[in-house]
Amino acid sequence: MFRRAGLIAIALAVTAVFAPAVAHAAPAGDDFDSATEITALPHNTTIDTTGSTKAEDDPNPCYFWGEGSVWHKYTAPDDGLLRVTARRGTWGSMLAVYTGQRGSLNIEPNACVQDGNYTVHATAGTTYYFMVVDYDEDYSGPLSFSVRQATPEPNDAKASATAVAVPSEQQPDLTLATAEPGEAPPTCDTTATRSVWYRYTPTRAKVVQVSGNVISVHRAGETAELTCAQRYSKALFSAAANETYLIRAATSPHTTDRVPVLLRTAPDITTYLSTWPQTPNVLEDTSLGVSVSDGNYLPFTNATIDLGDGTVLRPTNDQNVKHRFTRDGDYRVTVTATVADGRTATSTRTLSVQTHDVSVVALSVPATARAGQTKPIKVSVANVQRDEDVTVTLYRVGANGEEERSIGTLVQRVVASAQGRTEFPFAYSYREEDAAAGQVTFRARAEVPGYGYRGDDKGSDNEARATTASVRPAAGGSVLVN
Repeated sequence: MFRRAGLIAIALAVTAVFAPAVAHAAPAGDDFDSATEITALPHNTTIDTTGSTKAEDDPNPCYFWGEGSVWHKYTAPDDGLLRVTARRGTWGSMLAVYTGQRGSLNIEPNACVQDGNYTVHATAGTTYYFMVVDYDEDYSGPLSFSVRQATPEPNDAKASATAVAVPSEQQPDLTLATAEPGEAPPTCDTTATRSVWYRYTPTRAKVVQVSGNVISVHRAGETAELTCAQRYSKALFSAAANETYLIRAATSPHTTDRVPVLLRTAPDITTYLSTWPQTPNVLEDTSLGVSVSDGNYLPFTNATIDLGDGTVLRPTNDQNVKHRFTRDGDYRVTVTATVADGRTATSTRTLSVQTHDVSVVALSVPATARAGQTKPIKVSVANVQRDEDVTVTLYRVGANGEEERSIGTLVQRVVASAQGRTEFPFAYSYREEDAAAGQVTFRARAEVPGYGYRGDDKGSDNEARATTASVRPAAGGSVLVN
């Protein structure tokens, strides 16, 4: 009895495993040609995408390669704003908005939304197609879908500009912004055709900075811009007490993310002096430049560099000035700069002018030698500027393309003197390979520590070469020549 019941249970289980899956009927609007028509607004419904398919000519919005789509459509009777929403609360579905005909559909600007909403700037008589596409059947199921009329932001028109204070933060939804008839776009971004307006009247004079998407500032009653700044920059203007300014925040149709409008009192500016070389000297021109910052790079309208010795230099934004110092010493340098909004800054620093110039005036080597002999080599170094610790390295110059070899390095204090010189003594043991070549060349190089490949401020006289012109084999020996 129990055995038979067990066999029946197993048979039923096998039948369940191999039974065909339940097929879901395709939902309404599964194909573009059968798109569900929306006849009145507001339209609120639930779309169940279970069983939806995707036609071969269905578009792939924003490279979202879904496997099933559902379509709705609406023909706008008037110009206006439509807010379209598709929400499921999970990832896996995309809402896209198109116009045109099957096979030649045009997606609306940036109209790809995952679990959210999109604003259509509708034109009367135009049919808009709303496509909800699922990544695959595992993400299909019910979602809420709605289309409703939307109203522009309350400060969409210049005449209805919102009064603001400094500091403050505004959160405009520029997808609900439009352009007024005849409104010229911002000069710094002519694609930013959707805008809202703010009104600011300070009780005392101050410099104001405004950041947002695209910001332009006007005096009330004037069309000319005081300033214009794109996203990630700041619009700066000098606001007079009790004067009204109109601030426009704008965006292009292709930008749908919300960017806050931040109004702040502009911080103080700071000036910076740059020099090249970093430590000037009297042997070459020094390039001096000025930069200005308040946390961002700013061009200046006027700048001066006062060297403190009666010399005043005037750099520009795109060109440094060159100056040849005539003496070493510490200079008290004052930098003053003014930016377009009227802010001025002054800074003072000590600029140390130090000239480092040593030279190899002689390299004395033996005229003749034999292989195996050790003979002295002397490097003479002169210095006319300041007492220096000098490093001298002696090299054997390779013949026939051989690499140089360092013979040794010496460090000595070289006292500045108009006529004197300091001797660096070396010794070299001549080799059979020198005898094979018949001669050997040496190179001496003097360097002031910290000057790298240049050696010092005047690198052209830091080396010397000399040759022992006759090198013979060791006494009693012979040299094999291949």
